[in-house]
Amino acid sequence: MHLRSLCAVAVLCMAAPAAAGTVSGKLELPPGAPERPPVRGKAFVDRKPNPLAPVRAVNPLPSIIISLEPAPTTQFSPPAPQPVNWDLLGESFARPVLPVRIGGEVRIRNKGRSSPVLVAAGKPSLLIKKPLNPTAEITFIPGTEAGPVEILDESSPHLKGRIVVVGSPFFATPNARGEWEIPNVPPGEWIVKVWYDTGWLDRPDEKITVGERRTELTLKLPARWPVKK
Repeated sequence: MHLRSLCAVAVLCMAAPAAAGTVSGKLELPPGAPERPPVRGKAFVDRKPNPLAPVRAVNPLPSIIISLEPAPTTQFSPPAPQPVNWDLLGESFARPVLPVRIGGEVRIRNKGRSSPVLVAAGKPSLLIKKPLNPTAEITFIPGTEAGPVEILDESSPHLKGRIVVVGSPFFATPNARGEWEIPNVPPGEWIVKVWYDTGWLDRPDEKITVGERRTELTLKLPARWPVKK
């Protein structure tokens, strides 16, 4: 057998690296909407709802994050964190809860008409304390360890949002139908976690095995939306 043929046989006999897969699914929400959070601080007066208008239930979907945490046996090279845009629309952010990787950059762009002074609760040095004028933007890295960071305007009880710094690079937010998708997940075992508003939901961990085929899940969320302490 010629040397060229031997090389070809050797290449064919080598095990091909396992391909990354896609994990997707749908959320199964519990009956009834979550309770509306109270107004922030005793110095503020809560808004009174219009008695003639129908009561709008809280939509939990914009405050949900689905994350895949690697099992101890899963080995992979994490990609570099990507910058994330977070638009400020008047008295609210485009999303009330924003996921970002550890070390990832967040860019807040003011698309409203006011000039709020944004601060990070418990992290006074994270943001420069000055008005964020219309069309202006600020860029910062919210954290080097996992956990929530609340961004708010000291002069308004209604303008607040929460950045959730996550350790895993594989996470997603659901669409209006509760559907979500996480592509390019390395093969191996992963633990599925669900964040809602202020913390990880208190639900049994779901361990999945990811291969090169698509993995479909239906995540049933617990009643009363309990979060882990």
